[in-house]
Amino acid sequence: MSMETREAKRTRRGGVVASILYAEPEKSGRGRPKSAQETKRRITLSVLPSLYADVQKIAFVEHRSVSEVFAACMTQYVQENYEKLHQYDAAHSDKGRGIG
Repeated sequence: MSMETREAKRTRRGGVVASILYAEPEKSGRGRPKSAQETKRRITLSVLPSLYADVQKIAFVEHRSVSEVFAACMTQYVQENYEKLHQYDAAHSDKGRGIG
């Protein structure tokens, strides 16, 4: 029996396995509803091992995750440099209009 014949026979075969493999997934509306919150994005950062170890210790003492500590630091950094963010947005919105 050739490979094509066996493959054709396998795909024609009905039953439970075929119904699971080839069935289109149904949208049942079950499960957790979609959130309006911004979803987190996984990124890679290069950090000195000693710095990361210190952040882990601080996070442990504060009963927080390292991710939460980094997020708090980055949020503070953005707040402190709010004007620079507006300068960036203004410079790039002008380029979009052909001004720059």
